[in-house]
Amino acid sequence: MTGLGPRAVLVPDLGEDLARAVGELERLLLVLRAAESVGSPLPGPLAGGIALTALRRLWRAIGPTQGRRAAAARLTGRLYAPGGQVEHVPLRLVDVDPLDVATLSAAAVALGLGAVGKGVVRQALDAVCTGLPATELVSSAARFTGLLDLADTADSIVLRERLAAAGPGADVVLTPEAERAYQATAGRLNTMWPATGTAASP
Repeated sequence: MTGLGPRAVLVPDLGEDLARAVGELERLLLVLRAAESVGSPLPGPLAGGIALTALRRLWRAIGPTQGRRAAAARLTGRLYAPGGQVEHVPLRLVDVDPLDVATLSAAAVALGLGAVGKGVVRQALDAVCTGLPATELVSSAARFTGLLDLADTADSIVLRERLAAAGPGADVVLTPEAERAYQATAGRLNTMWPATGTAASP
């Protein structure tokens, strides 16, 4: 952990989308780690397994808020617009280490640079990305860290306080003020990982 300590962030429950992306990224980092172990030099942010360790720590914190993992962890509280008739994509409170986020963000940049070259990073991307373009996996890595690194706003603080007061796993009906905060925050999250918004009417 850093001297600054963990930071509470809002993470949308994206079902299995985030789990699939993290799984692909972990496989890529494992391939790079194996290449490094037999003598292939890696760019600084990817060297020494540091990015892999950061990814695993972040996923340990975030995984229980996603899809079927949230159900197993009893973190399936629903989020409703005022009146309780419209259900939103839920946002979960998660504590993450800013250093892990920064480490993975730097790794995403290194992956992006490697993707346009012919070295070990490109070779690893080609080996792992058999079902999707290499650029998509690199983009997923950047968007994942982007979700966790959005700057606080008055709206996100309103939502954090509302969810913290309700407690983990509780259903929450938003007040009109909190609904406005949700819409603004969901819009920002949606720029990082398009999926956040209204889910369905119960």
